[in-house]
Amino acid sequence: MNGLSQWARSHKPQAAAIAAAIVVAIVVAIAVASGAFATSEQQPEQQESRTVDVTLSVTADHGWDENSTPAIAHIEGDDVDFYHAVTPDADGNKGTSTVELAEGDYTVSFVSPVNSDGSAFDIYDTGAPVDITVDADAKTAPAVNCPMAQIPADKVTDDMLADIVNKTKDAIKKGDETLKGDAGTGILDKLDGNVAKNPNASDKTKQEATDADKDVDVNDKPAQTTPSAKNDGNKADSNAGSQPSNAGSSNAGSASSKPSQSSQPSKPAHTHTWVNHTATRNVWVSNWVDVPDYGTQQVQTGTRWVFPEDGYATTSLSDAKAHAVALVKQGCMGNYHTEPVYENQTVQTGSHKEDHGSYTTETYVDYVYCSSCGARQ
Repeated sequence: MNGLSQWARSHKPQAAAIAAAIVVAIVVAIAVASGAFATSEQQPEQQESRTVDVTLSVTADHGWDENSTPAIAHIEGDDVDFYHAVTPDADGNKGTSTVELAEGDYTVSFVSPVNSDGSAFDIYDTGAPVDITVDADAKTAPAVNCPMAQIPADKVTDDMLADIVNKTKDAIKKGDETLKGDAGTGILDKLDGNVAKNPNASDKTKQEATDADKDVDVNDKPAQTTPSAKNDGNKADSNAGSQPSNAGSSNAGSASSKPSQSSQPSKPAHTHTWVNHTATRNVWVSNWVDVPDYGTQQVQTGTRWVFPEDGYATTSLSDAKAHAVALVKQGCMGNYHTEPVYENQTVQTGSHKEDHGSYTTETYVDYVYCSSCGARQ
């Protein structure tokens, strides 16, 4: 120890430099442990999430109006899982809304409305779940389009209705402000009344729709639609504690938090069986014919012989000859003259065409539908 002290006194500059280096190393170690020197891969996790307005557009071919329940979008992401209602506009069959989403990957699917006549919509085959990526730096914001094909009320099965009722209740529970309060109450009231109008709805399904307001709290706090500050903080803390050499494994862990493929909505095992739907109509079958035209004309029907000597007249030639002989015998000349005899007769003056056809009943295909699910083309 005395030797070390003696060396330190004789080498004061070198000893001071070593001591300073030790202090700097301790400060850096503390800073790294506290996250002050986060890597470039860690810093974005600590930054506040940026958001983008995503447009949800829903269109129906027929039947979706103010008396229908809304089309309900189900939005799933890394840190959010919520529902958002899209209602039809004043003209019906079309509705648009926007949701604010933080940057990230999402899956958007929809729950079918129920119309006031008990009909519903084919959602999956026409508006399948959509995967989107929200990027605040992108030139255009993502948009999700959901076309819906109406299923007639008599083709909507009880299982379909029960599924819509259950999904709508889940949507109210995990819905944003569009599914809470008076809006949520109105949706449940329409669901109850519209399901009851369907001829295939069982008493159990009708009761489920009626009791929906007892199963969910429309006044509950709206679902979180963007990652919370608490979750962001947890991510930052976790990344801050990671060493740069382990950045790859840290990213892999983050990716694994995304919903697995099995948790994404999967297409049901259904293949359409298209069947022709027929109807009848009256069709005119032509039958053109020639029809004669008639008119009244004077027609010569004979001859009259007139004897001026005594004024005798006859239309018979034999009588005229006999009367002439009689006049000669009486010392007369027996002269006569002839006059044509006319009558008014109806005669054909020409012809014209007339359609003497008739109506016959014809069967035709007015649309094609799926015999199992009722979807129409």
